[in-house]
Amino acid sequence: MADDKKQERNVGKHCLRTTYEEIQLYLKLSRALVREGLKLLEATDALERLGYKPLVYRIKGLDPERPDEWKGHVKLPKGHLFGLRRYSSANPIMLAEYPSRGKTAMNGLVLYLLLLSVCQRNTNVSLIAYDRIQERIGLGSQEVRQALDVLINHDLISVLRVTNESTLEAFGLPMPAKALAGSPNVYLIKGLKGRKYNERVNTLEDYAALTASQQAMQDFSD
Repeated sequence: MADDKKQERNVGKHCLRTTYEEIQLYLKLSRALVREGLKLLEATDALERLGYKPLVYRIKGLDPERPDEWKGHVKLPKGHLFGLRRYSSANPIMLAEYPSRGKTAMNGLVLYLLLLSVCQRNTNVSLIAYDRIQERIGLGSQEVRQALDVLINHDLISVLRVTNESTLEAFGLPMPAKALAGSPNVYLIKGLKGRKYNERVNTLEDYAALTASQQAMQDFSD
């Protein structure tokens, strides 16, 4: 919501003006859950409240000119998660469909943020071994599997199997043979390159074919 020129003009860069009612509408959460969620984000230094009625927040850690709080950032598929609003639907935005309760749902969001943090900048894929996921977010194998299922079922990612070096090369991601022992997966982040792109790329074969086609067109133009 803060990544919006109108918001920036009205309340400043990395800031947004909203209300409890607006957040409830978008995410289909109760007022109590919205209140507790905002309190948690403030307590963990993710947000700074600048106003109360209406709510005005600044997203912390995004401004490199504030070195005391600069944390860097990752790309979010805004159009996929938020921008494609369906006002005529019971769920105005896609995130409203994501479960708001349960440990598995929470683990799914943690895993989603991890995948975004390791996503290749020139693609919309993340390559990470299963045991590395477990190490980074402190979950067991079964918990990771359940979290992946939640993300897949809610159309946030696709899982592409990687079993040899040729499949890695299709992504321009060479890996030593040792790393292939655990059969790492490539995770396609839905929406980072636009909806049309993701409709065409849902398997490793699709990605390799698209890459080859783009390279052929480039060679021809050169």
